[in-house]
Amino acid sequence: MKSCESGERANSGTGLKGLSERLMSQYAETGNQQALSSLYDLHSNKLYYFLLLMSDDQTAQDITQRTWMTVIEKRSTFVNDNNFQAWLFTIGRRALIDEFRRNAKITYSCEAVENHVGDAHSSSVNQSTQLSQHLDKDKFQLAMRQLPFKQRETLSLQLEGFSLEQISDICHVPKETVKTRLRYARETIKTLMERK
Repeated sequence: MKSCESGERANSGTGLKGLSERLMSQYAETGNQQALSSLYDLHSNKLYYFLLLMSDDQTAQDITQRTWMTVIEKRSTFVNDNNFQAWLFTIGRRALIDEFRRNAKITYSCEAVENHVGDAHSSSVNQSTQLSQHLDKDKFQLAMRQLPFKQRETLSLQLEGFSLEQISDICHVPKETVKTRLRYARETIKTLMERK
């Protein structure tokens, strides 16, 4: 559960989105353990990788496990029209933030990033994906860890293949804030990578 293959990106055109929603609906309605097992196999590594970019290995493992427990407990709340992976990542994100609050690992102050939602130029998933593919993986992960939490979270979600709208929903921020965080994150990563 320690790596995320590039072919496993969310909604990568493999039909994963529709399959995941059908499996979750089946699990929510009947408690079918095979459906849950299939969902776990399809999404667990991606969730873990996202959480690992936001925390350390042990925390990512714990939160991944806690997230799946929440999926089991809250299965009846899943709405069939929703994107399963976005729902899963929202649960994981909330659990991670709760963990950070408990351990006082981050502070929630108003970032300057959120004050600069002005002329954020539109960016595509391809730019972020190309950036991460062309960089040495270890250097990139080190640079990611140096980003402010909210920028790291937003860029991590985009690297997982989520659209700007989905990131906005998961993080509960306006789309323009997502664009701004992505722009600042890319600029910071680029600067950090050029220094090394």
